[in-house]
Amino acid sequence: MHVTHDPRAARTSRTRTLRGALARRGGLSLTTAAVTLFALVLPATGSQAATEHAGAGVSTWHSGGNDGWRDHRVYVADQADDAVSVINTATNRVIGTIPVGETPFGVAVSEDLQRAYVTNHGGNSVSVINTATNTVTATIPVGTGPYGVAVDSARRRVYVANETSGTVSVINTATNAVTATINVGGSPFAVAAAGRLGRVYVTDINADRVSVIKSSTNAVTATVPVGDTPVAVAVDESRHLAYVTDQAANAVSVFSTRTNSVTKTIPVGATPFGIALALWRGNAYVANQGAGTVSVINRQTETVSGTVPVGQAPTGVAADPLCGHIFVTNLLSNTVSVINPVTRKVIVTIPVGTAPSGVAVG
Repeated sequence: MHVTHDPRAARTSRTRTLRGALARRGGLSLTTAAVTLFALVLPATGSQAATEHAGAGVSTWHSGGNDGWRDHRVYVADQADDAVSVINTATNRVIGTIPVGETPFGVAVSEDLQRAYVTNHGGNSVSVINTATNTVTATIPVGTGPYGVAVDSARRRVYVANETSGTVSVINTATNAVTATINVGGSPFAVAAAGRLGRVYVTDINADRVSVIKSSTNAVTATVPVGDTPVAVAVDESRHLAYVTDQAANAVSVFSTRTNSVTKTIPVGATPFGIALALWRGNAYVANQGAGTVSVINRQTETVSGTVPVGQAPTGVAADPLCGHIFVTNLLSNTVSVINPVTRKVIVTIPVGTAPSGVAVG
């Protein structure tokens, strides 16, 4: 993939489009025109060579140790490689790469369906990966500029936030066809499906709000005003709470899914992006892109109880209850940090592809 560099594409204090530019990284430079990289406020340093991936339809797998396909997996979207890296959680090794569409960003996994769904922002599509074979079985056209993706396994649906077209695509997982397009307006970015609540939550990075969609009708029933530039959203269905990273406010908004009103605003690190809930720990983990850290939120007190240094521009976060670890993609380091939530330390750093963003376990 050829990418160019535009030195004028610097971030401003008010992040409105979430499309940033990287300073030159040893021969690999990334800009909005070729690769969409999100909300970067730090200049890139060091060097990083461009990474090649297997050609279309080809995956390269490495065997050894406990690398059997029955082990748990972490799926990482490598934006600049047009590929997904697969990590074995038993060994914390990349065991293969899966070519997908252009500029993959979001990843969602359904263990029930044995599928992973990857949004291809540059290709206006979703790649469907069979997690039993780790091969792409379908490519589904959606709206323009898809970013976030979430699976409602009970209803056999996938929801995709199309930022450029201001819509959410609803995919039937049995047919791999778009069955509905929901107009939410603005710039929808991330999406979370709360199956037990019968709701879907979509952040709008321009309007500073979260749209609430009723699953049974695919209709927007409410909008929740949150903080400045909401990026990611995660829902605790049992406590009826949603957590939203407000990037330009350096905070997390907590709102009640019963009343659709903000109940708490939690200061975190600089330019927070991804968030994941580790329900077995009672914590939330927030990737602070500008600080190179992960904030640990105690969800009983709704305060930050710790900070973990990770790589450069941490972006995506996923919590794995099986291995008990937190996985964080470092966009500028081309790595994934694995955090032990007990010690709150990085126990291993895993090299992956170029510009890793979205991450999901399953």
